[in-house]
Amino acid sequence: YKDFPGSTEMDRGYSPSPVAYNNTILVKLGGANHAIVAMNPKDGAVIWAKHSFGNSPGTPVLVKVGTRDIMLTPFASEIAALDPSTGNLLWSHPHKTDYGLNITTPLFTRGDNIVTITSAYSGGARGIQLAADGTRPRELWQHNRLRVHFTSALEIDGYVYGSSGDFGPSPLTCVEVKTGKVMWQDRTFSKGNLVRTGDKTILLTEDGTLALLNLSPQGLRVLARADQITLEKSWTAPSLVGTTLYVRDRRHILALDLR
Repeated sequence: YKDFPGSTEMDRGYSPSPVAYNNTILVKLGGANHAIVAMNPKDGAVIWAKHSFGNSPGTPVLVKVGTRDIMLTPFASEIAALDPSTGNLLWSHPHKTDYGLNITTPLFTRGDNIVTITSAYSGGARGIQLAADGTRPRELWQHNRLRVHFTSALEIDGYVYGSSGDFGPSPLTCVEVKTGKVMWQDRTFSKGNLVRTGDKTILLTEDGTLALLNLSPQGLRVLARADQITLEKSWTAPSLVGTTLYVRDRRHILALDLR
């Protein structure tokens, strides 16, 4: 607040992760003239601060469109694309949710240059296609069949997978990126985070079930599962380092050998 008065602190604080890019740290603050701030990681000096969007919990993601680096970031009522070197705005596109809670990181399908963003709280999902240089966004589709809450979603070979739902049932859902067509929904597991490894997917549900999956447009196949790995709500995405998987809940952290 001292350095950036009027920053948009949310109900659960500042939850977007900082993003490292070319000797800078990019931080999403929200507020007037400093929605995104670039800092020197050595001393914290501000390199630039730009834009006046309301904040949201979603972390920005860096993608390459052609030869151009672009930072895609959700804000309170829109998704925006910025030049991560200068902070200049390339475009923004409406994506409104209740309470400004765009939480999940946007997904990008290379080759087709399609951005998929999905949110709970009435946000739904939409596919936005970009020109070859990463500009001129064009909405291809929008619906409420995919509403990812706080968990991670994956894009695999032109399809998006994620747990769809707010506070009730959250079936794992597959949507075609080009058309928005819902390929299937599966209620085998409760709401969970997804991590891709090779041609398999690791799922950790919020109630502590760990599973190894094969995901395809044809459906979900369970390769292995272990119930009650953790004891409380597991809301944090697991981290895979080599063959060691780190999972945590509100009280515990576990290192699991997946070899």
